[in-house]
Amino acid sequence: MKYFTYDHNGEGVEYHNTKEDAKRHAAELLNFYLQNDDENNVDICWGEIKQSVHANDAELKFKKVM
Repeated sequence: MKYFTYDHNGEGVEYHNTKEDAKRHAAELLNFYLQNDDENNVDICWGEIKQSVHANDAELKFKKVM
């Protein structure tokens, strides 16, 4: 399984190998906003990637992420 974090106002999507890494990174992002008095501008999420899209010669195919 692969996991991700998403920070709308920061670096965007980041990928993680474990659920714990994704949760930890999301918490670090939240702490950054709170410490910098920017709590009204927070849009952070994390989750599990279930599928991804693979492009090969303009043909798009979904593949399961393992």
